[in-house]
Amino acid sequence: MKPTFALLPDFATSQTLFVAKEIIRPAFATDFHFHDECQLVYIRSGAGTRIIGGSIEHFEAGDLTFVGPRVPHVWYSKPKPNDTDNPDVSLTLYINPVKIVDHLKFFVDTQSLKSFFQQSTRGLSIVGTKKEVMTNLLQNMIHQKNVPLLASFIQILDLLLDPEELVWLNGASILSAYSNDAKGRVAQLMDFIQQNFRAEITLEKAASVAGLQLHSFCRFFKMLTHRTFSDFINEVRIGFACQLLQQTDLPITQVAFESGYSNISYFNRSFRKIHRITPKEFRAQMSTLP
Repeated sequence: MKPTFALLPDFATSQTLFVAKEIIRPAFATDFHFHDECQLVYIRSGAGTRIIGGSIEHFEAGDLTFVGPRVPHVWYSKPKPNDTDNPDVSLTLYINPVKIVDHLKFFVDTQSLKSFFQQSTRGLSIVGTKKEVMTNLLQNMIHQKNVPLLASFIQILDLLLDPEELVWLNGASILSAYSNDAKGRVAQLMDFIQQNFRAEITLEKAASVAGLQLHSFCRFFKMLTHRTFSDFINEVRIGFACQLLQQTDLPITQVAFESGYSNISYFNRSFRKIHRITPKEFRAQMSTLP
């Protein structure tokens, strides 16, 4: 199932920064798609399967998630032909990250906001008391205008920048988050990984690219990604494998080879460790969606 690009009408021809909408449908069912805008999605009613990047999980009423820019996603629930009085309802806040950062930079330091939007390519779920607060703000935004609407939006941004009660849905996004950086050690390293993750990458070579001694590199990388270098490479490879499983009909053995694995058993173990299902089960789940 290959994702398609979607141009959101609200952002097509205007300088719109954000839009809050209530969406009511007989069932959640759209194409597997992506767009330049981020979105915060609260499920008021309905249940089914949601895909955000490589994450496939069950959703139900009360689910609150955030999808970063250009991340393929879909919410799917089965139609209820005999229950037209109980539609599926979601509240969605669409955000143009580039325009938001550009407008707010005159008033505040936007580096943390820019970093969050980059990291949000992982997709995230909001839980705990933060979910309740953000849900109330989002529900208010549906009916607000002018300054109260802007105030609620700023509060949501502030809550998103606090890492407490945020659960990341995908592990290997630092690659995409940092590879567009124009300069610096991180950009060089992530660009090198992006170009070479399907081949063997030694710690020594990675340290050399980053311009660090081996022992310094290990500390630097753990501080940067909160994981070991080998774990990170595995997550990048599995993330790429998910794309192949979604978008091609390649045999799973070939998917493993194309993703940088020469040992199919190790590929299967790595995949299950990250996604808690096998590559075959992952592809089967994708094939059940329209």
